[in-house]
Amino acid sequence: MGLLAKFLYKPLIKILEQRNSQIAKNIEDAKRSQEEARRYAKETHQALNMAKEEALRIEEQTRKDADSTRRSMLNEAKKEYISIIDKAKKQIEKETDSARLKLKQDIADVSLKIAKKVLEKEITKKDHERLIDKSIKEIGDG
Repeated sequence: MGLLAKFLYKPLIKILEQRNSQIAKNIEDAKRSQEEARRYAKETHQALNMAKEEALRIEEQTRKDADSTRRSMLNEAKKEYISIIDKAKKQIEKETDSARLKLKQDIADVSLKIAKKVLEKEITKKDHERLIDKSIKEIGDG
C-alpha cells in the first residue's frame, strides 16, 4: 500500500490539486470577465445617456436657431414691405401733385382763352354757355 500511495496517491493528489487550481483560476477569470462586462455595460449606458442628452440639447438649440432665423426673416420682410409702401406712397403723392399742377395750368389756360374771347366780343347768354361747353370739352381733350 505504501507503493500504491507513493505512485498513485501523490500523482493523483497532484493532478487533483492542479485541476482544483485550474478551476479556481477559471472561476476567478470568469468573475473578472463578468465584472469587466458589467463595468463596460455601465460605461456604455452612461455614454448612451450622455449621447441622448447631447442630441436633445442639439435639437433644442436647432429649434432656437430656426426660430431666431424665422423671426429675423420676418422682421426683414416687414422692413422691406414698409419701405416698398413708403416708396409707393411718395410716388403716388408726387404724381398727384404733378397732376394737380397740370390741372391748374390747364384751368389757367382755359380761363385765359375764355377771357380773351370775352374781350374780343360781347357775348350773349347763349354765347356764354357755348363758350363754357367748348372750354369744358377742351379741358377733357387736353
